[in-house]
Amino acid sequence: MTKPLAPAPLQQPRRTWPRSTLIGLLCALALLPLAAPVGAQAPQESPLLRSLRVMPTPQGPVQPPRVLTWQVPAAATPIELRRLDVQATIVGRTAATRIELELFNPNGRQLEAQLQFPLAEGQSVTGFALDIDGELRPAVPVEKAKGRQVFEDITRARVDPALLESVGGNHHRLRVYPLPANGSRRVVLELSEVLPNAAAPVWRLPLGLQAPATRLDVSVRVAGVAPGDVKAQLGTLGMAARAEGADTHIALVGAQHSRGEELRVELPAQASTWFSKPQPLVATQRFDGASYFYAEVPVAARSAERARPERVGLVWDASGSGAARDHARELALLDGWLRRLGTVEVLLQPVRDVAGPIERFAVQGGNWSALRDRLKGMAYDGATQAAALRAPEDVQMALVFSDGLGNWGSGPDAAALPAQPVPTYAVTASAGSNAAGLRRMADASGGGYLDLLAVSTTQALDALAQQAPRGEVATSEGAEDVELASALPEQGRIALAGRFTGPEAVVTLQWPQPGGKSETRTLRIAAPAADSTTVPAPGVAAHRWAALRMARLESEGERQRAAVRRLGQAFRIAGRETSLIVLDTVQDYARHQIEPPPALRARWAQLRTDTASREAATRAQHLDRIARQFDEKLAWWDKDFPKDEAPPRLKEQARGGAVGMSAAPPPPTPSPAVLPKMDGSTNRSTASTGTRGLTREAPFAPGADAMAAAPGRAAAPPSASIQLRAWQPDAPYLRRLRSAGSVQDLEAIYLDERPSHTNSTAFFLDVADLLYERGHGALARRVLSNLAEMELENRHVLRILAYRLLQAGDTAVALPVLRTVLALSPDEPQSWRDLGLALAKAGQPQAAADQLWQVVAKPWAGRFPGVELIALAELNAIVAQAQANGQTVNTSAVDPRMLRNLPLDLRAVLSWDADNTDIDLYVLDPNGEEAYFGNRLTYQGGRMSADFTGGYGPEEFSLKNAKPGTYTVRARFYGHRQQVVAPATTLMLRLSTGFGTPAQKDEDVVLRLTGQGDTVTVGRFTIGPRP
Repeated sequence: MTKPLAPAPLQQPRRTWPRSTLIGLLCALALLPLAAPVGAQAPQESPLLRSLRVMPTPQGPVQPPRVLTWQVPAAATPIELRRLDVQATIVGRTAATRIELELFNPNGRQLEAQLQFPLAEGQSVTGFALDIDGELRPAVPVEKAKGRQVFEDITRARVDPALLESVGGNHHRLRVYPLPANGSRRVVLELSEVLPNAAAPVWRLPLGLQAPATRLDVSVRVAGVAPGDVKAQLGTLGMAARAEGADTHIALVGAQHSRGEELRVELPAQASTWFSKPQPLVATQRFDGASYFYAEVPVAARSAERARPERVGLVWDASGSGAARDHARELALLDGWLRRLGTVEVLLQPVRDVAGPIERFAVQGGNWSALRDRLKGMAYDGATQAAALRAPEDVQMALVFSDGLGNWGSGPDAAALPAQPVPTYAVTASAGSNAAGLRRMADASGGGYLDLLAVSTTQALDALAQQAPRGEVATSEGAEDVELASALPEQGRIALAGRFTGPEAVVTLQWPQPGGKSETRTLRIAAPAADSTTVPAPGVAAHRWAALRMARLESEGERQRAAVRRLGQAFRIAGRETSLIVLDTVQDYARHQIEPPPALRARWAQLRTDTASREAATRAQHLDRIARQFDEKLAWWDKDFPKDEAPPRLKEQARGGAVGMSAAPPPPTPSPAVLPKMDGSTNRSTASTGTRGLTREAPFAPGADAMAAAPGRAAAPPSASIQLRAWQPDAPYLRRLRSAGSVQDLEAIYLDERPSHTNSTAFFLDVADLLYERGHGALARRVLSNLAEMELENRHVLRILAYRLLQAGDTAVALPVLRTVLALSPDEPQSWRDLGLALAKAGQPQAAADQLWQVVAKPWAGRFPGVELIALAELNAIVAQAQANGQTVNTSAVDPRMLRNLPLDLRAVLSWDADNTDIDLYVLDPNGEEAYFGNRLTYQGGRMSADFTGGYGPEEFSLKNAKPGTYTVRARFYGHRQQVVAPATTLMLRLSTGFGTPAQKDEDVVLRLTGQGDTVTVGRFTIGPRP
């Protein structure tokens, strides 16, 4: 049988790793607040965009710039950077930069492009634009989950969206579709910042690219500075500066750009009173009808010398992401600090997915060689449990070395940074750190925050030796909602921002002094004139205020999510709750209820009314449609199907289209990648020798009168067993690992192989399987946890991780992973279903039923056919089990037409991790008849659910009364229409006997398929005669 395809033809290229995607790692980017969005009108000479990270050269080795890279399949030609245009304006200590990239795709197929980059603390992308029909269209704000949903929905329709989103901490990702075959696209990024406080500030734009730019154009304007006072260079090449009125202009036109070069402009300390340390730095800005100010106030208040501690704590983030920190700078700081302390006991606390045992080191006379050697030999592996980044109790002072990005743990606050028991300094030395969270954790403890990429070792050591006074806003007149970046001065200044309520803001700060007195400083700031014709400083004040306020609100977690979302939308910030998006047509904006740029709003308002009325009608009709489908399923369940031999004609028709087999016997199939039995689970038994998988018993209370099964079931179920195919992968690294005699040798070999497989989910899954098989559960979980660090907020990888955790019995850790998946993709019913089934496994039937009802009740996109009936079967079974065990489940929200448990002898459910991918489920029964998408009802009553051609599944095989014999379950990779190609698709299957009965037994299996046509035999049911 020829399988009908979805509207777009399935593409079936050879799968390779890495992905055929543009992955840019602009790791030296660090951006501050936002100014006007791309496309907004501005005075003639004001900047079009904002700036990249600028940082003074600290003591210690300079971090090498990471590169902007594009990757396509191995057989394809690399993406080309045809043109790179940089425009920047520097006024005082504020800077704004516009970067335009022209990307050319020389390949014969269109691709999705991804640019990933981290930002330094306080810096922000202020906007971006994408060329649509030759014109740059500015992005608009959208709720984060909705932005991802809309981008992917429109991508399936082969039109032009672009999405900029925050993916954890200060990491951002820009996605553009499509890069046309043998064509180009233009992308514009806008960035802004306030230059760090330094004697001679430096503006830097790292341009370390994987490939050279065919053409590089640079234009930098430095306001109010003479050319002789400015030094500019590109790499080692000096750039000429010329005067333009009172300003300096630096230009480069039509140059070829080599790899690894950095654009750098050194500014004189005397260039502006903004650099004069006794004077506060002040910036004002009008934004959307309101006025804002940002100020950095020098602090002359005296600091008290910190008492020399006898015992200190050292919390060391040794997770996989910890390898990216600048350890040379960290060790330089420790060397200076421990030498100053002289004699001290150090309690080292390594932290990965869990906190390791505390290690004690005695430092005598500043000699800390044993501790230094231990840190130099630290193995960086596993996820980060932020809640474990807590100083030991019995120390007087502590340092936490981490990026502050948590992604692991079982508690509700596992990803939140902990309260510290002693004064603690948070030390970071990597781009993209969770600076706001680290600062608040340190401030609350009486310590401080140190960014080793922005301060010198000497400055950091001085901060550790002093107990600085904590500032606060005493009064504010003509201003409201004043936010402090930190109560502690950093580099001798305190930063604050607020909103004007009058023509002048008068803000008084105060710091406590020894003897109970306080020092005050009053700041008078004039509001910007609405009709000012002077060239303003790059606009940072409004978005700096928004960033400071968002940081404070985000520290309060779930309680302030809506407020954070409103700020992100109002100020067009890509953050935790909002993203920026560009769509192709005004119809796209109306269909998805996203307010477009001003040029499209009139037409959008007309279309939006029609769209809303249609959606209301759809919601009203949805439950009626599901009720009718459930009635049809009930009619199938009530029917008695024959159990004799199927007529030859029917068997031949059923086999004719299955897996391309026609009348020929099935070809040999590769062995599936099946998860071996794991430790740590409860109420489970493993399959017999030679099988893999886990079994879950679901006990029922005999005679429970809760939600009874529908009539018509046989009185006694048949005997049944499940056998899963064993798997023996033969990857070279596994051959090495299997040769290890001890767990120590096994871990050493794993760590030796790890750098070669950091982006391979298969590697970590395979190693974890072997460790579980040998009974090393704790190490297996650490290895498995690397999936949480592989790619920030990748829901596909997180789904795989959650399934493996559930199989390992780590339900408590799997639940927050699945909640993250749901937050990332609430538009996908699988997110709700997966969490619901996990909650049931965790013994929470009410929460499970509530989640599964959302799958039934919500209208979903057409690419999720039949998912409601599958979830409804699971909901009814869970409710029946709970009620049979004496647990009360409130089903008042469930439509009573659908409350009926339909027990089954056999059930197989297939799901997979890849979007836009078609995997098919096949079940061959004892009659020789195969149920699959082309034969959805077999002679003896086997029922196959609707065919999922668009990704994830689930596909379900159900059989009420099973004929004795053997049932073979297979899965086949049919094809995909992905624009970002993954190396393999991971499948998750659950095989059940006695589903919805007291004898229910489930076995879960996870396997991988690597490309089109790949087929695996998953396992077999063996059904005995009924008693």
